[in-house]
Amino acid sequence: MKKITLLFTATAMILQPFVTYAENEQSFSETINGSIFSYTIDKNMNVTITGCSSESEEIIIPSSLRGHMVTSIGDKAFFSNIFFSSVVIPEGITSIGNNAFSGCLSLKNVEIPESVISIGKECFASCTSLESVKLNNSILSVPERCFSSCTSLNQITITDSVVFIGTEAFFGCADISGIIVPPTVNIIGENAFGMHYNVRNNSIEKINNFRIRGIPETSAEMYAEDTGIELYCKLGDVNSDGFVDAVDATFVLSEYASVSTGMPVSFNNYQHFVADYNKDDFVDAVDATFILTEYARLQTTSPDEL
Repeated sequence: MKKITLLFTATAMILQPFVTYAENEQSFSETINGSIFSYTIDKNMNVTITGCSSESEEIIIPSSLRGHMVTSIGDKAFFSNIFFSSVVIPEGITSIGNNAFSGCLSLKNVEIPESVISIGKECFASCTSLESVKLNNSILSVPERCFSSCTSLNQITITDSVVFIGTEAFFGCADISGIIVPPTVNIIGENAFGMHYNVRNNSIEKINNFRIRGIPETSAEMYAEDTGIELYCKLGDVNSDGFVDAVDATFVLSEYASVSTGMPVSFNNYQHFVADYNKDDFVDAVDATFILTEYARLQTTSPDEL
């Protein structure tokens, strides 16, 4: 009996590492709507998408697999897939890994759901067809080279939740000139935006006519000074079209009416700053009046007097 017990114990010790590994993480593959998803399920029954083989134009990432919630997209999960132009990321996913979508040359639009709290380095790097990205209000940082070389990117909103923008996060993205950097951002990495690689001169240089929108005495102003990029912040220009006019006053009145009836604030911190014309920390009808007065003044002022 003693020999049998010892043999059982020894066998259990040999098998134990394999049993633990199986309990901690198991790998599976499943075909959904023509896309083959590879994924793992960890010991907490959370699913991570680790790969996807698909030639579909649209990929819908499942919210659950085998009855368990998909909570993350792993490193390089969709790396260099050249077929799909749109992807649906479901609520419930909390993290997107490094290089998860980098090199997806046909991807055009991305909307990050509110559940996502982190995106990885080079997550969307070299997605040369990517035109617009909607970040959520939960993301605290845009990591290094996250959108680097997204040469078609022309619309992205950095939310007021973001406090960190990494090195070369938007390197080579010329079409986001005028990007708003909220005052919540306290660290901006080297060559984060407004810079590109000049092949002829074999050097990193400022993109011609690039500008950023930001509030004075913030990291945006410091970055602008360090790089020689123009910082644009014109009091009254709420819609950032370069003019102070009746449209801006309308925006202010609409925001004031909405907030006065208990609706949540829709202006971001930058819009609040330029809309608060009299600097009393409120955006109201008084500011709209000031903006209309300034608009009337500009209409009756010759260009030489401006």
